[in-house]
Amino acid sequence: MEKIREIVGKEYANTLGIIAYKNGKKVIEEYFENAHENESVHTFSIVKSIVAILVGIAIDKGYLESVHQNVLDFFPEYKLRRNQEQLKDVTIENFLTMTVPYKFKSEPWTKVCTSDDWGGKVLEQVGGKETIGERFHYSTLGIQVLSNVLSKSTGMTLKEFATKYLFEPLGIQDVPDANVYDRNSQAAYYKARDNRGWVKDPSGYYTTGWGLSLTTDEFARIGWMVLNKGMYGGKRILSEEYISEMLREREDSYGYLWWVYKKNRTIKIMRKEYDTGKYDSYCMNGVGGSLVAIIPEMDAVICMTCSLVYNPKPRMELINHYLIPYIEKL
Repeated sequence: MEKIREIVGKEYANTLGIIAYKNGKKVIEEYFENAHENESVHTFSIVKSIVAILVGIAIDKGYLESVHQNVLDFFPEYKLRRNQEQLKDVTIENFLTMTVPYKFKSEPWTKVCTSDDWGGKVLEQVGGKETIGERFHYSTLGIQVLSNVLSKSTGMTLKEFATKYLFEPLGIQDVPDANVYDRNSQAAYYKARDNRGWVKDPSGYYTTGWGLSLTTDEFARIGWMVLNKGMYGGKRILSEEYISEMLREREDSYGYLWWVYKKNRTIKIMRKEYDTGKYDSYCMNGVGGSLVAIIPEMDAVICMTCSLVYNPKPRMELINHYLIPYIEKL
């Protein structure tokens, strides 16, 4: 493990925590940069994959009919705007697979985040010249619509629903509201250490593309539940059928808000090339290198949390070249 710590310090210096489980036992727990086991980390897009899990739970519990429901079913008051005919046929699954057409080329952060209802404002951006499913359009703001969908269908806020059906069964407790209310506080939240919480918009809809901070082990537990086909502590959290669909590869190595890395490939994600390694893996990824990777063939989960650095060195290299060989020997 000393060699891994040395490599992390030299080449992956923004790493805060690494935890790995194998065969149900924690086999690695290391912290860096004065981080500790109780420190929560904002892992940005990892919350996307958690939202995919919550959609599945909502279907399992009967709050949603299926991923094929039209999104406008949950916005009966919405009036279509110009160039929005596609929106009538956009489904929950289109948001889960990033196949929604948008009018914008770059994310309209100011327009959305200065509104009261971020998901509602995103709806106005759906449409344009493309058809549904014409291309993979990765959008952090786009899936904010799913917060509205889950809240409207369950009668609970996204955090209340997550707490009841995911967090508490996994032993994750006391997730406060994050203190984010404008651009400056958002920037501070990005950079802060030990900033436990979940961001919400002025209307009370919690974020689905960024904004959730938990501990390294709490993120790892979510991955372990998925690896264990929806079971945790002897209890069924999520159906095995939904997990299979969630992790089924569509275009661009993507499932339902999860990255799908088939073994022995070189793939390009967000303008970076990755060697997928010798095992199939399924990942929750976030800015800065944070990730939760489940590797079924090894019966292993690897979680890394990182502070904010843009365009970091790919963590899959660390996993493939150092962490997997180390775990294989245990």
